[in-house]
Amino acid sequence: MSFDLTQNYFALFGLPVAYAIDRSALDQRYRELQRLAHPDRYASASDQERRIAMQQATRINEGYRVLKDRLARGTYLLELRGYHADNERSTHQDSAFLMEQMEMR
Repeated sequence: MSFDLTQNYFALFGLPVAYAIDRSALDQRYRELQRLAHPDRYASASDQERRIAMQQATRINEGYRVLKDRLARGTYLLELRGYHADNERSTHQDSAFLMEQMEMR
């Protein structure tokens, strides 16, 4: 089995690009893709074929992880549209708010 590793996760799983997804369809497609691309199926294959199978399985797992999580899926949708949410580096810069929080503690 071979598929385009550059396609977005929605295309990979055959789902419309939308926040609301059919979770049962996602789960079913995940199982199908894993069955087809699981690296164990390529244990006796060439090094290149095993490497490709590993890349495909990794892409499938990552796509499933993102699409099944509502927050990750929302962030991914934003990224597909060119908005990059930098959650770990984004901080609140309001010093009055900070002082209020410090006083409350």
